[in-house]
Amino acid sequence: MPVSDATASAPSGTMASQQKKRRLLVLVDIPAIQREDGHWLLPTKLVTGMRAYAEQWSGPVMLGLQPGHQSSAELDNAYWPPETLPFQVQAFRFSELAERGHTALKNALVMAMLHHELHGLARRCREVGSLFVVGTELTLRTQVQIARSLHRPGPAMVKKLIWLSLNHRRALRDITEAQGLQCNGTPTFDAYAHRNPHALLYFDNRTTADMLASAQDIDTRFERLARRGRPHLFFSGRLHPIKGAHHLVPMAAHLRRLGIDFELSIAGDGPLRGEIESQIRAHGLQDQIRCLGTLRFSDELMPLLRREIDLFTCPHLQGDPSCTYLETLSGAVPIVGYDNEAWQGLHRRSGAGVLCHSRDPAHLAAAVATPVQDVTALRKLAHKAVDFAQKHLFDIEFNRRIAHLKQVASQGDAGDTHAP
Repeated sequence: MPVSDATASAPSGTMASQQKKRRLLVLVDIPAIQREDGHWLLPTKLVTGMRAYAEQWSGPVMLGLQPGHQSSAELDNAYWPPETLPFQVQAFRFSELAERGHTALKNALVMAMLHHELHGLARRCREVGSLFVVGTELTLRTQVQIARSLHRPGPAMVKKLIWLSLNHRRALRDITEAQGLQCNGTPTFDAYAHRNPHALLYFDNRTTADMLASAQDIDTRFERLARRGRPHLFFSGRLHPIKGAHHLVPMAAHLRRLGIDFELSIAGDGPLRGEIESQIRAHGLQDQIRCLGTLRFSDELMPLLRREIDLFTCPHLQGDPSCTYLETLSGAVPIVGYDNEAWQGLHRRSGAGVLCHSRDPAHLAAAVATPVQDVTALRKLAHKAVDFAQKHLFDIEFNRRIAHLKQVASQGDAGDTHAP
């Protein structure tokens, strides 16, 4: 049976001794860039996660990256001396790893997100007596939505959609053949959990207990709202078409037409920032909308959410399981968003906001107008938000993933693996 929201637990004793024999190999699709002095260029969030793996896994831990020269777009990239890292870093060509194998696969538990160059790796691991746990984030539906947001109709679009369909078939085979499945967010869990007997649902986010909004934070925020009578709306993330960022200002213009007074802050950066700033001027909304740029997560973004934000407006046009959802709820901030796969599943489990069933700015404005005019209902949504988030903090979700890996390793060592 799939593991759902219940905490995955691993047996002790024999499992612990068996696990020591296995290397944990984590494959991540970012370029393996090493400076002349040997320092590795790695995102801080990734290093934090790998350190946690190293602390909780009994055997050696290795991070596998793709060869490359151009750095990833991660904002928290930094150079790390290898001697300070409790794990090894090695470059692998993913396609060669899946096709030909590598000595690093022997006696290993390999964990990797679905990747077109890794198709067949589950079978390769099985051939050498190793275990494979595959991670998923995007359903085929979401991948198609992203493709349509990035490509104009025409031959290139048709070619992309055909490729996605064929790639999806290979991905389903990997999911079925893997010894374990970890699904980031509800969309892929709902779609694929039945294909693997050891499936886990988790919610990726960076929130720790000290970042959660307190009851005092909520009280202070609503006292401020009562005094001002002007709700503070918010959006954070990439200012990119796939995030629907171009809907924000038109939504605000519709809110104004509805007679709703408001303030909207937009945090983040991306290719649409110039267009958004132009839209603000064109609609004469300079007094109500601010573009804040990129905020530091722990000491800028989270305090702002906890202390000042009343409602998060989420025009994501597709259902990628962005960590924005959980991090926003951690600040006791309800979400009003389009009914993409990610927000549908999260809303069903948390009840911490409103679904907008039509993906256009006018309907989003109408969906926002309802809760901001009912302070009692808005406060209830705020409490639902933080109540759900505190059950899915970073440490909790990470520990569940580690427990799941240990469980897969134990069952694999005991010979309890499902047939391909």
